[in-house]
Amino acid sequence: MTDPWANRDFLRGTQYKNDANLAARQSIYAYQHPRVDLAARVLDLAAPAPSDTIVDVGCGNGMYLAEAARRGFAGRVLGVDLSLGMLAVARRRLSGMGKAADGTGPVALANADATALPLGDGVVGLALAAHMLYHVPDPAEALRELRRVTRPGGRVVIVLNGAGHLRQLRAAVAAARGDDAKAMGERVTLDDGESLAKSFFPRVTRHDFVAELRVPGPGPIADYVRSMSGTSHEADPDHVAETVAATLPLTIDGHYIITSHSGCLVCQVGDRSP
Repeated sequence: MTDPWANRDFLRGTQYKNDANLAARQSIYAYQHPRVDLAARVLDLAAPAPSDTIVDVGCGNGMYLAEAARRGFAGRVLGVDLSLGMLAVARRRLSGMGKAADGTGPVALANADATALPLGDGVVGLALAAHMLYHVPDPAEALRELRRVTRPGGRVVIVLNGAGHLRQLRAAVAAARGDDAKAMGERVTLDDGESLAKSFFPRVTRHDFVAELRVPGPGPIADYVRSMSGTSHEADPDHVAETVAATLPLTIDGHYIITSHSGCLVCQVGDRSP
C-alpha cells in the first residue's frame, strides 16, 4: 500500500472503521498551549448565516457538527463521511446532545465520497472540509465538488496542517520505524491547500494557528503513535510507540514539547464559471 492516507478501502475498513484512531490523535491536543479550540475558531471565521445550510464533508466523529449544535445553529446541517463507523459515532455524539441525526431534524448524516456529494448545485451556504483533503486521491476534484454545491457568495472553509506540524514527533516516529523522515510529512499541507484553493476561488483568506503541545507523560504520545497508519503495519506497534516516547527529548520539568501548526482557508465562492 503506497499511500494509505488516500486509499478509500483502508480508510473505510481500517483506519476509520470507528473513531478509536482519530480520538487518540485528537486527545493529544488537550495539552496544547495556547489552547486552540479548532472547531470554535473555524466556525467563528466561517460565520454561517442563520438561514444557511451547512455541509461538513469528512465530518468524522462529529466535532464540527457538535460545535454547530452547541451554538444553537438553526439552519440545516449535513454531515458526510466515507466511513459508516465514523457516522455511527457522530450520530451517538449528537444524540447525547439531544440532537437527532436521522434526517428528520436539522442534522442529517450521509455516507458519501467527497468527490460525489449527494447535493444539488449551489444548495449550501457553507461547506466545511476539515482535515480531509489529504484523504482524497485528487484534492482538486474534491475542491471542484465543494465549489459546485456551494451557492455564489457562500464559503468553502478548508482546514489543514502546516508543513512543520508535529515535526518533532514525526521525526521520532520515522527513526523508530526506519522510515524516511521526509515521507512522514503532510500529504497536502496548508501551503498546498492555499495554492490549490486560489485556482478555484476568487478570494482566499488564510488563518494560521501555531502553538505547542506540552505533554506531561509518554502515554498520550504512545497512543498517538499506535493510531498512525504506518505503525499499525509494524510487527510490534507497541515497541514502536514505546521507542518514540523514550527518544523524544524532555524539558527540565519533564514535558515533551511538540510544535502544533494548523490553519484554515476561508474561500469565497464566485460564479459558476470553470
